[in-house]
Amino acid sequence: MGEQAEDSFSSFGLCETEQDDFDIVLKKFNDHFVVKKNTIFERVQFDGESANTFITALYTLSEHCEYGVLHDELIRDRIVVGIRDKHLSEKLQLDADLTLTKVIERVRLSEVVKEQQEKLIEKDSASVNAISPNKPSKFLKQKPSSGARKQNVKPDFHGKNNEN
Repeated sequence: MGEQAEDSFSSFGLCETEQDDFDIVLKKFNDHFVVKKNTIFERVQFDGESANTFITALYTLSEHCEYGVLHDELIRDRIVVGIRDKHLSEKLQLDADLTLTKVIERVRLSEVVKEQQEKLIEKDSASVNAISPNKPSKFLKQKPSSGARKQNVKPDFHGKNNEN
């Protein structure tokens, strides 16, 4: 062992029997040097991954973490910043009374609405692309109104109208 390792080893405060136990010493070194990953922080929703799959994965990752009373808040926050829909993420971040239950409901509802919108758009675009054999003419001809008959009237400068 090097000098730094010996300094770390002596700081562990192990008794002689613990110092001779390889597993205990290894655990102490791992606890001291290995940085623990925050799996909740590192997880994001992947392309094509459903909201339910993403949320379930977060719960699974958090099972062995010791988050205590912060468990629901941390999962809520990870969902909010980890979803693909950045517009929804921004809206959720503006809600001061946001709970884990609200987040899950809104994320699931948003996913369902988007799927329905895609189906509606596909259906509408199929009907718009239909070809109509009766193409309206570009210019419409105006018909003269029934009450307007041409009369042959000459101007009369003496106050009378003379019809021909």
